[in-house]
Amino acid sequence: MKTLEDSAVSPVIGVMLMLVVTIIIAAVVSAFAGGLASDTSKAPQATLSVTGVIEDIKDTDEEDWGPTYPANFTAKNGLLFEHKGGDGFALSGIAIQIQSQDTKTTIDVHDAVNSSDSCLPLGITAYLVEIGDDDKYITPGDKFMLYADNCRIDHDPMSGFNHAPQISWKPEGATDGFGAYLNTLIEYKVIDKASGKAIQSGSLTLHY
Repeated sequence: MKTLEDSAVSPVIGVMLMLVVTIIIAAVVSAFAGGLASDTSKAPQATLSVTGVIEDIKDTDEEDWGPTYPANFTAKNGLLFEHKGGDGFALSGIAIQIQSQDTKTTIDVHDAVNSSDSCLPLGITAYLVEIGDDDKYITPGDKFMLYADNCRIDHDPMSGFNHAPQISWKPEGATDGFGAYLNTLIEYKVIDKASGKAIQSGSLTLHY
């Protein structure tokens, strides 16, 4: 009498092989998805230099806590950024946060300068403007300016202000402005709006 041998793979081993294959596929898909997620949340890697630019500050009434300009006074004050190397980025894709002591504000290209209450020259209608080019895409060698739309001088010795000049920002429609006094530390952060992460942060002191 002949004996038939069972040459089929054990059902248990078959199930184990299926589980192993399923786990491998799940791990590959998870790693791929994680890679995509990290790419979309990554800010451009760039090095920027930052310089305070003070063209002029005038205020004919230093005891009034608001700007009072001489006739026809204009000034291009603010922060000048230069792209020194790394990834390029669109000017519309960033916002700049500036802070002085406990107050701070964030400004981007969509914030409009209030032309009826500004010391900036006619034609400058935005706070963030590329210098020397108009493609609004910042690559190594390009410069852009964060303009300050106002300036003033505060004189109130009892409060510790002795002919203290400042530059300030108050976008159209904003209820409050933001001021930065000269000779005091200003912190800045260039933020990639897509990821919410900082491209660069640092500090500087404004001087004439």
